[in-house]
Amino acid sequence: MNTKKNINDEIRNALESCAAALSLPELSRETGVRLNLLNRAIARSTRDAKKETWDKIYPVLKPYLLGPEPEEELPPRIGPAYRRHKELVDMFSDQKVLLDVFCVLDSKEQTEAIKTFEEAAGSCEPTAFTALTADENRIMGAYLATPEEKRDELLLELVEKTTVSLQEKRKELF
Repeated sequence: MNTKKNINDEIRNALESCAAALSLPELSRETGVRLNLLNRAIARSTRDAKKETWDKIYPVLKPYLLGPEPEEELPPRIGPAYRRHKELVDMFSDQKVLLDVFCVLDSKEQTEAIKTFEEAAGSCEPTAFTALTADENRIMGAYLATPEEKRDELLLELVEKTTVSLQEKRKELF
């Protein structure tokens, strides 16, 4: 657990502004933080403050700090987080879109999407990307074996279907 708070330029500027508005002795009295510690922070002779000290100073400095407050909770995520892998980086944009929409579908919808692409491709082999799951390799193999015009049409249909599905999931969340 981090027990120190880094005193950066933004915090120093806020301390200076607050000290100019109140005066350092008043700031010290209001926060309960020693005057010499506040002086050292402004003079850049210290780089961090104990968590307890920061907890005392922050409520008074808050109006002088620029920028939004950090969010307490991240918004809910639909689908997995971004994957960084050399194979994925080297793929074409449409292949990445296919994987993005495929991964947010439920298992029944994924099975239907694989079936649709395999029927359009005829005979095809799954790709052998190590970064992909077996189902992702199946749909990617079928996608790459499908003629280009049909492939684009099927991908657009899948994107539209996934968009509707995501909109419904978001309504349930909010």
